Amino acid sequence: MLQPWPLQVVFDSVILDKPPPRILATLAGPFWDAVSRNLLSVMIAALVLVALAASAAMYLQNIAYIRLAQATVRKLRIRLFAHVLELPVALSRRMGAGELIERITTDTDDSQKLVEGASTLLFRSIPTFLGITAIMVWVDGALALVTIVLALVLVLATYYFGVKVKGAIRRKRVHESEVATLVEAATKTHKWLKVLGLNKGEIERMEEKSDASRRAAVEAGIWQGFYVSSTNVALAAGSAVLVLFGVSRIKAGQLSPGELLVFMSYLKSLYKPIREFTKYFIKISKALACVERIEQVMALTPCDMGVCESPQAEELPSFRRSIAFDKVSYAFEAGSEVLRELSFEIPKGWKVALVGDSGSGKSTVLNLIPRFFDATRGSVRIDGRDIRSFTLESLRKRMAVVTQDLVLFSTTVRSNIALGRPEEEVSREEIVEAARAANAHDFIMKLPDGYETDLASGENRLSGGQAKRILIARAFLRDAPIVLLDEPSGGLDPASENQVMEAFDRLAEHKTVVVASHRLPVVANSDLILVLRQGRIVERGDHRALMRQGGIYHELWSRQVRARQEN
Repeated sequence: MLQPWPLQVVFDSVILDKPPPRILATLAGPFWDAVSRNLLSVMIAALVLVALAASAAMYLQNIAYIRLAQATVRKLRIRLFAHVLELPVALSRRMGAGELIERITTDTDDSQKLVEGASTLLFRSIPTFLGITAIMVWVDGALALVTIVLALVLVLATYYFGVKVKGAIRRKRVHESEVATLVEAATKTHKWLKVLGLNKGEIERMEEKSDASRRAAVEAGIWQGFYVSSTNVALAAGSAVLVLFGVSRIKAGQLSPGELLVFMSYLKSLYKPIREFTKYFIKISKALACVERIEQVMALTPCDMGVCESPQAEELPSFRRSIAFDKVSYAFEAGSEVLRELSFEIPKGWKVALVGDSGSGKSTVLNLIPRFFDATRGSVRIDGRDIRSFTLESLRKRMAVVTQDLVLFSTTVRSNIALGRPEEEVSREEIVEAARAANAHDFIMKLPDGYETDLASGENRLSGGQAKRILIARAFLRDAPIVLLDEPSGGLDPASENQVMEAFDRLAEHKTVVVASHRLPVVANSDLILVLRQGRIVERGDHRALMRQGGIYHELWSRQVRARQEN
């Protein structure tokens, strides 16, 4: 705000030879005589010093804003990521992995514009605007009034166009999330898209989603373009009016040329916070659309997702007697039950198999035991108590889960196995013992760095059978009394299947096992086999009893035996 005043002194006192402002004499004190004799040099030096000070202040401000914005993004991203991990697994079914990735990465990154914009407006633009306006009123109230009217017009235009841009950006973000979800699904099913010849259909879906995103982005750009153009026109018109009005006041002797020069300089400076306000208001509008999407996730609670831990929940004591399903029904969405009135009991030490066609509800039954989902009706009980009365952590500590998805983390083989007991330090001897039990030790030792081989590298990819045995080793290390297996032989060749099933049999010794499988020979030695169809138990018994019944199980068994003989 000091920059125009040296110019005013040069113009009025040096060029027009008018007396210098009295404030200069007050500031110079005993040096006034020297200053008055070298007024031009002193004012030029003042111009340079003021410019240097303003540049230094701007540099420090920008550094402070960037640090604040990045610190906020880091904190917000970590909080959002931690919150997502705390929510039940049903979240990914509701939103999709691509949607969640978009919110945790892109939306949190774009939210920094809110911090940057708000900081700039609060600590620079608004104080500058108010300070310059006050000085302009002091210099000439009539001209200042014209400027204030112009500023109000710009503020109203900023609000109007900002709302339009925010709505378009919100729609664009939704479409971008749909694109991310589509890409995530396509990369997971890349091989099958090629086998089934579905590439063209997926490309068409990508075109559709991308077009929707493009239209929303273009709409936002159009509104932003309208805003910038109208702002420039309004500022130019305002400048013209002020020059015309200022010249008339000079001719009337109510304003000096130097004061008009100062006023126009301040007017130019006043445009900067107005432009900043318009620029950052647009950015803030975009950032708010991202923040709203983040808040949608942060507002979700485990209770909203159907898995809620009671404040009165207790630690699960050691597993003693049985697991029981009592008239259990489950629906992912209202009105579409995937399990209906299931009742059965699994005594301790039994191996129970869930068999049936795809979509019959086998995996859902498994997911209810560790409370990845909660029954919508009925109850799952351990030793006679509803599992919802136990803390989630203590419940899941009693279980080892091997899923059909080969989930290996981007770390070493040793660390992947050690995750079976993440809460404690595990010795190398224990890890090797678990790997031997899982028939994994021999192939691990053939890897480039043995147990220290980094699975994050694409060069160290494991086969399906090898990855499955790493998961079994993790389950051995966990040594939980309850073992849940989902499609243990899924996608394996005969040689790998034999090694995997031998390891599973060893894992199941002295454990209570619940296994879901579509391959009946894998589970024929189970103590109890439950045949599911459309979410109901239609047959139950051991292998011999079910074969004697000659029902659905007999039909499935015969079909699989014939298929194996033909192959």
